[in-house]
Amino acid sequence: MKECLIIFAKEPEKGRVKTRLQEYLGKKLCVNLYKAFLKDTVDLTDKITCEYKILAYDSRGKSPSYLKKIASRYTFYKQKGDGLGERMHNAFRFAKYAGASKMVIIGSDSPVLPALSINKAFDLLAGADLVLGPSLDGGYYLIGLKSPCARLFKGIAWSSPAVFRDTIKKAKKLKKRTALLNKRYDIDDKNSLLRLKNDLSKIKDRGVARWTKKFMNSVSRLTDRNDKIV
Repeated sequence: MKECLIIFAKEPEKGRVKTRLQEYLGKKLCVNLYKAFLKDTVDLTDKITCEYKILAYDSRGKSPSYLKKIASRYTFYKQKGDGLGERMHNAFRFAKYAGASKMVIIGSDSPVLPALSINKAFDLLAGADLVLGPSLDGGYYLIGLKSPCARLFKGIAWSSPAVFRDTIKKAKKLKKRTALLNKRYDIDDKNSLLRLKNDLSKIKDRGVARWTKKFMNSVSRLTDRNDKIV
């Protein structure tokens, strides 16, 4: 069975990335943080052996120049659809038409996601129709399918704490055999960023999240008395 890994990412444009961290970091540092996440995500996915690798991008400009610079060997696909669910469905369709029979989508907000988790998702698709990696915030950091399924994404309140729960309910109604990965956290607010900083300090492998570590080290300390980045 041919495997396809799809990265969902945005071109790192000021004011459009890590928006929930902008009050804390400022727009410029949010861009720099997101660039570090992107490079770590590409480093991670370079470790995965599969037939197809697609970067599904969102960009206001005509060409995602930064993304193409760091992931030039990937197939680029412009995200299409009105909401996240429709965009993921269309990306799955694109991969299926390319010949994939196992498809996994990840985002770019988990720089310490182990390659093992992605490989396990592909393995689980041998017996499951749907694989989900649940996030602590109620969403999911990974979704895997054998075949596109538009109904799985209908009626989901995206960016809410009910995303994972409602997706599981949908899967049951559609009689999808579902397998789950371990829970993890995405980095999209101050608390998760501080948790990441603490976790990175415990990781001895220099190859893990090296760009995010470099960003963290470039900042003298995370908070001052006014709870702002300095």
